[in-house]
Amino acid sequence: MMGQGSPSDAVLAISAILHAEGRTATAFSALNRGMQVDVSDATARPATSPTDVAADAYVAYVRVPGGVVTAGEPVAPLDRLVDVAESFMVRRRATDGRVAFFATEGRLLRSHQLDRWLIGEQPIWNPQEWEAHLRGHRSLREQLRRARAKGVVVRALTPEAGLSAAWHDTFDRLIRRWHATRSMPPMRFLVDVDLRTGARWRRTFVALRGDHLVGLLSMAPVPARRGWLLEHLLRDPEAPNGTAELLVDQAMREMQTEGVSWATLGLAPLHGPIAPWLAKIRRASRPLFNFDGLAAFKRKLRPDGWEPIYLAWPRENVRWLALYDGLRAFAGGPLWWFGVRTIARGPAPLLRLLEWLLVPWTVLLALVPTTPWFPSPVVHAAWVFFDVLLVIALWRLRYLAAQRGAVVRRRAAQLGGVLALAVSGDALLTISQAVIWNWPQRTGVLASLVVGLACLAPALTAPVLWGAWRRLQILATRPATFPA
Repeated sequence: MMGQGSPSDAVLAISAILHAEGRTATAFSALNRGMQVDVSDATARPATSPTDVAADAYVAYVRVPGGVVTAGEPVAPLDRLVDVAESFMVRRRATDGRVAFFATEGRLLRSHQLDRWLIGEQPIWNPQEWEAHLRGHRSLREQLRRARAKGVVVRALTPEAGLSAAWHDTFDRLIRRWHATRSMPPMRFLVDVDLRTGARWRRTFVALRGDHLVGLLSMAPVPARRGWLLEHLLRDPEAPNGTAELLVDQAMREMQTEGVSWATLGLAPLHGPIAPWLAKIRRASRPLFNFDGLAAFKRKLRPDGWEPIYLAWPRENVRWLALYDGLRAFAGGPLWWFGVRTIARGPAPLLRLLEWLLVPWTVLLALVPTTPWFPSPVVHAAWVFFDVLLVIALWRLRYLAAQRGAVVRRRAAQLGGVLALAVSGDALLTISQAVIWNWPQRTGVLASLVVGLACLAPALTAPVLWGAWRRLQILATRPATFPA
């Protein structure tokens, strides 16, 4: 893994190119775990080794079945940018197939071999104007006041502290708690939260409340712009309102004193004048990933401007495959498996759907005759009563999971565990009844389908509830304690 401990020669070589030519928010991604790097020399031929003294450009990428997806545009001198990209396409097409340049800033448009889609925008600030900007932003000042009133303070970590094992253990706990609030599993590629990689070149700010870590901001350098990417902004579930804003404020103030004139919070995906079909995807995906909410937070900080960000691909390739490959890069594997992992987390939208589906099922269960579906009226009534309790418990679980506070979160975790056990028992009892009673009593294909559905529903619901319980267990723990 690159970037941990003493940097390797390859990492130092890439870092040298980065600090000379890195002008995009994705340039630092070459050091991220899982990334591969194609290094080129001044004649645009592959370097014979990562430490080739002629190396002046690189392309960071990940492989997906049938192609590669790059982390933005090449990091190269401006006059060689297009040549490096086209040379990279030739080499990768010969070995890997398709090529997609994800999150480029538009400079590749000079290439006649590439087409593009607007996939979002990145907000930019001039830290030198931050204090004047803050004076005219009453709501932001109020958020900062709230966080300070709750005892939140922000500290800048030294590079040595950022490399220490004790701090990274603390970071890992914060990251787990932050991920537990998300409906989807952790994504890879450009949004993978890996604070160890390249730690010696990052800047890290931590938000503390008492002895607990309640927020973190990790910044990656954009050297050719003498700027910084505010890359990872994490907030503990128990962090007071305004914690994220306080971290950004502290970072902006320190950049201001250092003369930094460019900063970004990175891509706001599907923001801006995107294609209508992408806007539909943005709306449809809201229950699982709130693109509008992410963009709204960045707009709330009132950036000085927005820069367009594109997906680019060779004109001879199918454009839909470029987007498909990009999604697979973020998923870290097949999209169907990412979907399974999302369902297995027990996300709140899915719990809500189960709750509403259970209502008509319970009504139907109460209305059907006892014979031939149940062994006796007592068993029939018991199943109806169980499903009524299940509806109430699911509603209660969803309510508790949305609340804050350690006590409430522990209750939610306890209820989630009871529900998961109950539905697992429901699945076993339903299958047992189907085998012992309903199967011998079956009267046709429709009856068999109904019995099969009755067995399948709890069997599929139980893993979802166990996934929700696991996330609630993480949220029920105390926030990370920062090292002395």
